[in-house]
Amino acid sequence: MERNIIIVTGYALPPYADTGGGFTAANQFPLSFKANGLSEFIFPLDPFISVSLKNIITRRTISKGNKRGTVKERWTEDDAEITISGTFQSTDGSYPKEVEQLRNYFNKHEAIDVACTLLNEKDILKIAIESLDFPHTKGADTQQFEIKAYSDDVFQLLIEN
Repeated sequence: MERNIIIVTGYALPPYADTGGGFTAANQFPLSFKANGLSEFIFPLDPFISVSLKNIITRRTISKGNKRGTVKERWTEDDAEITISGTFQSTDGSYPKEVEQLRNYFNKHEAIDVACTLLNEKDILKIAIESLDFPHTKGADTQQFEIKAYSDDVFQLLIEN
């Protein structure tokens, strides 16, 4: 008979699997950051990643029209809104060193290269971090985090004739 084990931690953690030698976290969508002047940051556990896509639509009203609604003049795709959240946990009982590494990326103030199948398949190769949140987390060796970011595409603004 198969036994289901449920772990209730109160933290945002990825799925765990019993590999016979104990429980391990499954890496389904590993995520890493890379930026000039900083060493690559690989998230130790897969964070939860949410992606929101939307269009920007220019709508015009027709005066003296006898139809309901607006004319959709043109539209373009807006930046993808990305939320990355999870938990860092130290194995030696100290405050997680990943917190400082993540703060270094937040303070970089430039586009960050991301390597993650979930994002890269949506043509998101770079992100701009808008906010970084470290909410109160119980325990000296654990810290939750939440990143709010936008996709950042490279544009060629100057075109030579």
